[in-house]
Amino acid sequence: MLGDILVGFGFVGFQIARLVIFGVLILVPIIVLALLGLFIYDRWFQRKNLVIGNYPVLGRMRYVAHELRPFFRQYFGDDNAFAPRIIIDWILDVANGKSGYFAFDKFDTTQALHNGQHQMIHAANPLNVDEMAVEYPLVGAKRKHPLQFQSFFYRSAMSLGALGFEATSAMAAACADAHAPFNTGEGGFSVHHIPRVKFSKDRKFFKYHTVAKIFKPLYWITPGARAKTYLIDLFGYFTLPKGMRDLYLFDKDAFVFYTVDWEADFKHFPKPEELTDEFGQVIFQVGSGLYGLRKHTDDGSIEFDWDRFAKIASFCRAIEVKLAQGAKQTGGILKANKNTPVVATIRGMKPGVDIISPNRFPFYEKGKEKEFLEFMDHLSEKSGGKPVGCKVVISNEGNIEPIAKAIKKYPKISPDFITIDGGDGGSGAAPIALGVLFGKRIYEALEIVMAVLEKHKVRDQVKVFASAKLYAPHMSARAMALGADAVGNARSIMISGGCIRAGLCSGEHGNCPVGMATMKKSNRRSYAQTWDRKVQQIQNYVKAHNKGLIQVASICGVSSPSLLTPAHVAPTTPKA
Repeated sequence: MLGDILVGFGFVGFQIARLVIFGVLILVPIIVLALLGLFIYDRWFQRKNLVIGNYPVLGRMRYVAHELRPFFRQYFGDDNAFAPRIIIDWILDVANGKSGYFAFDKFDTTQALHNGQHQMIHAANPLNVDEMAVEYPLVGAKRKHPLQFQSFFYRSAMSLGALGFEATSAMAAACADAHAPFNTGEGGFSVHHIPRVKFSKDRKFFKYHTVAKIFKPLYWITPGARAKTYLIDLFGYFTLPKGMRDLYLFDKDAFVFYTVDWEADFKHFPKPEELTDEFGQVIFQVGSGLYGLRKHTDDGSIEFDWDRFAKIASFCRAIEVKLAQGAKQTGGILKANKNTPVVATIRGMKPGVDIISPNRFPFYEKGKEKEFLEFMDHLSEKSGGKPVGCKVVISNEGNIEPIAKAIKKYPKISPDFITIDGGDGGSGAAPIALGVLFGKRIYEALEIVMAVLEKHKVRDQVKVFASAKLYAPHMSARAMALGADAVGNARSIMISGGCIRAGLCSGEHGNCPVGMATMKKSNRRSYAQTWDRKVQQIQNYVKAHNKGLIQVASICGVSSPSLLTPAHVAPTTPKA
């Protein structure tokens, strides 16, 4: 009996041993090979996902967790510190081409959406979408070359350098495709702001370096998007001036690296009437640091480079002067690790040091508003007659009243638009005290601005843009009802383009893991390999946001979002 039992155990043990050996010799290699294959695909071939491009296989765990999140929502609370998760989901849905319709259970008891803050009044006889007659704002009607918006929603200011080269060019391409304005931010201007402008040797405002033809077959036979990004950089190493690869775009058809030739004669730059859709609707921002516009004189002082400005403005549809930003009441901040030789070249600065813009714009002084208006009017003149405006932050009436009085007194040289930056604006780098203490949130700020403009009877002379954390149409609609002619946003554009809100934008505590807000080349490669996908996602979101504004207007019973008024905003009930 005991012997039989021992034999039985021995047989079972033998079978277990066989299974273990089988697992080690067969299953483990299969799993290892599968993971290796997945690693190779993620790193070198896939063109859709930023995180797994930089973190193959491991990065997929993030998306597994994301898919499991709804099932664990009753156990682990949503992170709503950045924005309600419902809003983030909507941005991601529409960016990926989905309808953006909410599921039934999305409306939870947290009142993240339906809290009365954004509530509008529906009409007794709302319009159907096919009955709408949308009227987009015409900016700078008194100018020789006004800007006709084709979208109520646009990308607000984000500087090249703060964002990587690939992310900047993807956003610019998406806005050009969506016929939506694109604000450069104060970080200067480069070829990355006009990526849809087709390279041609006949366009003398470009300079180029031809890649040796011997490399062409190698490019076409190299498999995988990421491998091609490595190969293009290798071409640049042998073709371009040392360290200047990021200054150029690569044209795979002409097989050249090209960039803007700022030394070319001005006659070769595009005329205002030549700005077709491929140039997009670029709004060039002039900040207090005058980046890209700094002319060094013999005595060491800095002057405004009007010739360089005219060349930059030739690619743009409008100019914005930044007096203040809601996220940082100081000037813009760029940490040293982002200030690469190429970024410094574009900005006209010394590389490898922190760049902190002056706290105030050099050509504006309170009490001398006429001189400031003259400066802006001269910007318009040097640009060939394009619209010009200024960006301000509102804490009280005193921030806008001097400008309103000047517009009333000097209508012929008045600005064409005013951008109101919300006090809750975002920033990759800013002292926390300055980011939270100053500036009203956008709705209250708009009410102050409209009251002042109407008091001085100049509301009809100037367009007003709202730039704030207005992630979705229901948020932007209220801003338009309170007086905004258009709405700009930066953060939601980043989300649609792949931002996972890692909080590493400044670069001081680490590098952006998706390659969007970093100069680290290895991280940026994922953005390069998924570039086409990101352009499509950003374009989808911009169009969906604009479409949502039109839908809101239809339910309010008006034929265009431009006809929304404070009367369409439902009064909110104060919380107990």
